[in-house]
Amino acid sequence: MRRVLITGGAGFMGYHLAKRLEKNDFYIDLIDDLSRGKIDKDFKYLIKKKNIRFNNIDINSNNFFSLKKRNYDYIFHFAAIVGVKNVIKKPLEVLTKNIFLLERILNFSKKQKKLKRLIFTSSSEIYAGTLKKFGLKFPTPEETTLTLNKLDDQRSTYMMSKIYGEAMCHHSKIPFTIIRPHNIYGPRMGRSHVIPELFIKAQHPKEKILEVYSPYHKRTFCYVDDAINMIINLSKSKLSKNKIFNIGNDKNEIKIIDLAKLILIISKKKLKILPMQIDNGSPYRRWPSIKKYKRIDNKIQFTSLKVGLKNTLGWYLNNNKSKII
Repeated sequence: MRRVLITGGAGFMGYHLAKRLEKNDFYIDLIDDLSRGKIDKDFKYLIKKKNIRFNNIDINSNNFFSLKKRNYDYIFHFAAIVGVKNVIKKPLEVLTKNIFLLERILNFSKKQKKLKRLIFTSSSEIYAGTLKKFGLKFPTPEETTLTLNKLDDQRSTYMMSKIYGEAMCHHSKIPFTIIRPHNIYGPRMGRSHVIPELFIKAQHPKEKILEVYSPYHKRTFCYVDDAINMIINLSKSKLSKNKIFNIGNDKNEIKIIDLAKLILIISKKKLKILPMQIDNGSPYRRWPSIKKYKRIDNKIQFTSLKVGLKNTLGWYLNNNKSKII
């Protein structure tokens, strides 16, 4: 049986990847220090599976290297300090810890005897500097030249940690694939993202107005099941070795205000939408090119935004008392 290690295994992407791989003859180790990921009822059900083991381990601790004897075929590295609040409150920690986490993973990977691929999770945020200074081509290809924002800008620290991480992979001499996720959404994604924030506001019984920030910013949204399909396909393909790929939906760009209208329709709520100020730290547009990915999988199909939102809303309604992320 093939063996997989997933860091950040109790988080959004880590959980959904493990849930998918569990059905496909993999032995899976999940590690998470639970600083962000949570042990909710979905996760408890998942880790009861015979081929899944959860390890409450900090990658920075000595306990992490106790796993080295297990010899993994694939390592998926999702663990990182993320979120705007963290970036604003502790920018230095975001920068240094994210880099140190990857350094530990790379050193760990070098000790593996049969490692086929390390999947490093970068971010669409790395395009933000180029967008701000020079503008971007849309859809945005992976070959886009990357530019930094001002070094004293707190929000730059997360972006820089990911750019630095990509460079570390390139020079590691380890077989890797870098993924740059774009606006992935779905059940169990947490609450500090635009889709769950709008859902939760819309469900409040006393709300009559739905405030929408950065209403005319544009995004393409990718349902988590589709993103996981892309990641698994890339991990198995010889064509993706030592390369970078955008992960996301390249169709159906939508304004945030129109997203809010769709959420109200799905939620069957009649609230007045109130456009609010623009978040200056948020890119006004995010739209990935996935032409490179389609050379590996040209039959990819995406879940419609309406269906994905219904699935997501259903999960949040069933878990409205849970403290997910």
